[in-house]
Amino acid sequence: MVCLTEFDHEILLKNTTLKECQEFIKEYSDEVYLVPGGYKVKSFVLLGPAIPVGFSRNDILFQFTKPCFGFFVIRLKNEEEEVKKLKDQYKKDKNVKKVQ
Repeated sequence: MVCLTEFDHEILLKNTTLKECQEFIKEYSDEVYLVPGGYKVKSFVLLGPAIPVGFSRNDILFQFTKPCFGFFVIRLKNEEEEVKKLKDQYKKDKNVKKVQ
């Protein structure tokens, strides 16, 4: 299992609801993609049917589920390579949808 301390990160929202996470990511991102459950951001496996992943420059915003604590919004900083990976995946995979 991956640990957040291995990454340059910031917790933007914690102990919140799924809906609040989704709205926060949409509001504070330049671009947002809905990825299918099981999609990996770095080594973090995202849980749910359609999970918003947002970009703000080279930072990635995504919802993180911590059992017994609820939902969080995490920002991984300076992840240019990971941003490019998702954008490239969006062009190939019909399951990844860009949010307008």
